[in-house]
Amino acid sequence: MGQDGFMAVEGRTYGGLSAQQRSRERRQRLLDAARDLIAEVGVAPLTVDLVCHRANLSKRYFYVEFGSKDDLLDACAEELYARLRATMEAVLTSAPLPDRAHGVLRTVVHTLVSDASDARLYMESPGFPRLRELQQREIGEFTARIAAEAMPFTGPPRPPIDRALATRAMVTAATELIIAWLHGDIDTDEDTLVATLTATTLGAAGAV
Repeated sequence: MGQDGFMAVEGRTYGGLSAQQRSRERRQRLLDAARDLIAEVGVAPLTVDLVCHRANLSKRYFYVEFGSKDDLLDACAEELYARLRATMEAVLTSAPLPDRAHGVLRTVVHTLVSDASDARLYMESPGFPRLRELQQREIGEFTARIAAEAMPFTGPPRPPIDRALATRAMVTAATELIIAWLHGDIDTDEDTLVATLTATTLGAAGAV
């Protein structure tokens, strides 16, 4: 028996699970362990040894599922952004245009504040090149959707203002404000934060 509780022979069924099922189960255990540790200690102190110990798996199995700690962190971030995209999609496909900005901001902020691992991963990502790159990619995609489907622009654009760039400025500022709030640098509550960000967004839409 291996440390993960199954005989380590690939391609055959042990413990009622196929090789693919065992791989998925190990991968999920590693992801869950990483998320638990991020919630407790943050991103920087995370090590392969700590994750394996928490998941009760040997390092051999870790490197079967992930090439490095960075790959594991990327997977954690991708999972978070997939959930954020899903919450945004639900609002954009159901809420009327005037309510979409508030709905998106409310669901994003609530998703982050509801789970310590999500919050820490999101607010600490700018300090790690690969995580920052993933975060900036998501901000770019988020900006495009918001500009196209959530910003209640009125009238024609006012030259030489670029509405997509204005939306990116708003989203970037909102991201920095949310991160500062998650860090505890801003003394306000969730509802006030969302209301303020919504008012700023709607004000920007009316001005450009």
